[in-house]
Amino acid sequence: MPVKSCCFTGHRPKALPWKNDENDLRCAALKSKIRIAAENLIVERGCEKFISGMARGADIICAEVVLALKNIYPHIDLECAVPNRIFAKSWPEAELRRYTSILDRAGNIKFISEKEVYNIRDFMRRNIYMVDSSDIVIAVYTEGKSGGTENTVKYAKAQNKEIIIIDPDAI
Repeated sequence: MPVKSCCFTGHRPKALPWKNDENDLRCAALKSKIRIAAENLIVERGCEKFISGMARGADIICAEVVLALKNIYPHIDLECAVPNRIFAKSWPEAELRRYTSILDRAGNIKFISEKEVYNIRDFMRRNIYMVDSSDIVIAVYTEGKSGGTENTVKYAKAQNKEIIIIDPDAI
């Protein structure tokens, strides 16, 4: 079945086995699994658009994987679905540079709220937007870990979306 778009959802660093240490071999294995899943969607199912929620951890990793794949498949596009204008304002400098670099290379940036205030509902609305805008969801998710990723997976299931789960705890 053809797939036109795919969104990513995933855990933040605190819920990943390697936390912030992306030099950990398990993180490298995760990146490889994400790449294989995304590349299969491109090659086998015609996926052209990927959406990242741009949160620290899995979302940022997934966005960078798509940008790397774009070097091989220039027809694909990355959309960054950002909760609001101040989303990354308080991030550490290095992570803010990484985030900004991704935004600079993305084909589209969708701000869920144009407001410059923190509102938890913006995160939920971002997740709903991503699922509603996608044919398939790739979730970097460990079953039973509560939070935004779990809520997004539940919403995707309720919307009868195809979900590819990559469990970081099983790597």
